[in-house]
Amino acid sequence: MAWNFDAPAGLRDFPNSSDWHDEMVGEADLIIATLVGFVVGKDDPRNVTPQEIATWAPRLAYVHPVREEVPGNAETIAIKAWPGFPRLVDRRAPWTQDFPPINGDANGTLRAVDHLGEEDHAPGHFADRHGNLLQLPVRHRQDEYLEWVAEKDSDGTLTKVTFVAEGYDYFAALFDKAPDRVVELYREFTKVNSITADDLRATDGIFRVLSKGGRRVVANPGKFNPRNRFNINPGIVHLSHRANSLGAEVNLAGVSALARKKVKDVPVDGKDEQELICCNQGGEPNRNSDPKISQQAYSLVQGGFRYTLANPVGLYIASVDEANLTLPDGSPTPREWWNVVRGHDLWSDRDSRVLRLELRPPPGETTKLSELRANGSRLRFPGQIARLLSVHLFVTRWQRAEPGVGPVVPCRGTCCRLSGTELLVGSDGQCDDGFELAFPDLIGGAPVPSPTMLAKAHGTR
Repeated sequence: MAWNFDAPAGLRDFPNSSDWHDEMVGEADLIIATLVGFVVGKDDPRNVTPQEIATWAPRLAYVHPVREEVPGNAETIAIKAWPGFPRLVDRRAPWTQDFPPINGDANGTLRAVDHLGEEDHAPGHFADRHGNLLQLPVRHRQDEYLEWVAEKDSDGTLTKVTFVAEGYDYFAALFDKAPDRVVELYREFTKVNSITADDLRATDGIFRVLSKGGRRVVANPGKFNPRNRFNINPGIVHLSHRANSLGAEVNLAGVSALARKKVKDVPVDGKDEQELICCNQGGEPNRNSDPKISQQAYSLVQGGFRYTLANPVGLYIASVDEANLTLPDGSPTPREWWNVVRGHDLWSDRDSRVLRLELRPPPGETTKLSELRANGSRLRFPGQIARLLSVHLFVTRWQRAEPGVGPVVPCRGTCCRLSGTELLVGSDGQCDDGFELAFPDLIGGAPVPSPTMLAKAHGTR
């Protein structure tokens, strides 16, 4: 049966559904070329030949479902969910230098996580194609494929919290094909009816000019601006952190699809999720999400499965820890307080594909949101609710026709750990003073100083 990529949660935003299908086909093509490149020793997937793909793609664990047929006995499962509150914010605590202790937030994490800035990019600045400096802060510490915005009354008391798990690259693709639909969604979710397509466009492009030299494209001239101000204030439409993209999910699921070996051909067993992601260099080792996704994908490889990301591909809010959100009298908060705006099946952990979720008092309710208790504490910060949410994705898997795990390749790198902390930084074996190799047997070579490691450990990328 022919495979068709539907939009996340089965949304119908695209006038022509084949437009999103084509986007996802391109993503899958790139992943297969990248994986084959790892196998044949080519760093640039553009240098991988069609013959190499034809030879090696059928042996990979990860499958391009348009290029290979998915068998009828394949099953779709949700991988283990991960916490929505950023692990890195907790690992960098206490934040008391910038956020002195207050009631309900002694170590500053609940205020630090809502801070706006540019830590999601490498040190440098944003500029357009003419060199004009741009200020484009986003929710740069909310990096678990979950972001949120709180609404407050005139006294600064919470009245509603909105959570999203929609990648900005989905909106960029939609903007290319149906800018009016993007404008419509922005107006709906921000309540700013004057927004136009030009307000969301990077007219002169956006580039990250790096402190160490060079620049990276954030948005090409005339294309969608993923860091536009309307997604930050007054509301939230989609994810904003650089790493919170659908493309990152696809890449991580793919990069994790090769069995790995340490020095002396010792297999990587995948039991330590952080060791694994330091080995494959597929994502951020200090996140809850990336190591968990990588580990779950790798377990499929080791189990003799072939797999692909399930249709519709997406990252979804998986569940709510209902037991730890209570009314003032200690009873569970009724489900009517939760409103699924985009997506479906919130209350089924195995099926939930929720993209946009609100917490607010239902119509006619006299209890205020600020009177609820999260984990026993009165609700003051949206991060308290984020700690109760989890995120997941789905894969479709089936057993290999022949026993085995497919190609086995060396680790791509390792990690250094900041002494006395849990903070990890991806490395090629070089460590700054104050760091030590966390996993010294992943790659060969002795550690030597690296000038950028301290900046990375403190959140810059």
